[in-house]
Amino acid sequence: VNTAQQYKALGDETRGKILAIIKQQPATAKQLADRLRIAPGTAGHHLQSLEAAGLAMVVARRLVRGIVAKYYTRTAKLFLFERPEERDAQTEYSTHWLDMLAHVRREVQETVAAAPEADRVLMVGTPHARMSAERAQEFSRRLHALVDEFATEPLATEGSVYGLGVALYVAPAYLQVDESPPKV
Repeated sequence: VNTAQQYKALGDETRGKILAIIKQQPATAKQLADRLRIAPGTAGHHLQSLEAAGLAMVVARRLVRGIVAKYYTRTAKLFLFERPEERDAQTEYSTHWLDMLAHVRREVQETVAAAPEADRVLMVGTPHARMSAERAQEFSRRLHALVDEFATEPLATEGSVYGLGVALYVAPAYLQVDESPPKV
């Protein structure tokens, strides 16, 4: 993912949900509409936007009561997000990360509201650690490897779908330690 069109397509929450669903199994606009409780035309519009951005594609067509039903899936099981070179895409790229974290927050909220049992959310935390940029890059590499492994996990025939939200960032200024020696 590296174009303004792709980041713009991903900026819509409904499109993100559609991509999550069709990662698990191909679906038609009607099936997606029923699952997301939106109009089939709206689902079809979102699918067209995702297809135009190169993020979704038709994998099958079936004749259902005289109408051709298109089954969509993602173009990749795992999307890699690259910093775009085109100027228009840089704003979309920057806001994309905040949108992703907001999406994770909403999913966790929905999960807890539906079933507040402790086993529904397995781990949440925001630890902080002071380290060199090189050490932070090592953590980043390891987190990328973990996310890649998680995202490419083969689909199980049983069990639940789990989400994984990850962010490694320079903490805000109020957490930064003043490195100057104390005045005595």
